[in-house]
Amino acid sequence: MMKGKIFVIGLGPGDPGNMTVRAYQAIESCQVLVGYTVYIEQVRELSQGKEIIKKGMGQEVERGKIALEKALEGNTVGVVCSGDAGVYGMAGLILELLKDHGEREQISCEVIPGITSALSCSSLLGAPIVEDFCTISLSDYMTPWERIMTRLENACAGDFTIALYNPRSLARPEYLHKAMDVVKKYRHGDTPVGIVRNAYREDQSIVITKLTDFDPESVDMFCTVIIGNSKTYVAHGRMITSRGYQL
Repeated sequence: MMKGKIFVIGLGPGDPGNMTVRAYQAIESCQVLVGYTVYIEQVRELSQGKEIIKKGMGQEVERGKIALEKALEGNTVGVVCSGDAGVYGMAGLILELLKDHGEREQISCEVIPGITSALSCSSLLGAPIVEDFCTISLSDYMTPWERIMTRLENACAGDFTIALYNPRSLARPEYLHKAMDVVKKYRHGDTPVGIVRNAYREDQSIVITKLTDFDPESVDMFCTVIIGNSKTYVAHGRMITSRGYQL
């Protein structure tokens, strides 16, 4: 039997111009594409003649198992993800499924990197993450809320610039309020906060405010929030975190 292959492909922020050449090449080489409906739509022009398998949010394991089944049939399969496949994406799940099902010898797997939200949003805000930074997802779908809060507390205490993923949704509207209460214990009120919605997509919006003026109600699930550290400031409408160069 012909050996199958799985590409786990990060599509970047959503516009074709920010998808890597390697991602394009991987998609073109696939016979089957598997992904969340929205992500499949992002590569519609590249999907002609391919078997397309769309699944909704919350069906990640099912997506992964289907990808394995198709690869075991000898297909080259692309599992598409937004941003980077290894940052809150499908890469870990696919590799775990390969490990648990003992099919590693029959299927090869390659992870194709993409531009994650922290990077795309940072570029639109200026240069807020040129020093140490961390990403924290406020979604408790896979991680207990108490653990998220512990990580946020430690990140604030360590003076990291923080990129908040999944900051707010209809199911958990209060989480961002609670998270910012933690941040305010460690950051002064003038700390710059950037909010980017739909980075590099239609209806993109960019807002830079300060911690005391930040309104969690202005944020939705399409936003990424970047909170500066003690060396972050705003100049000419851009967030800048100083690295300490002598100018």
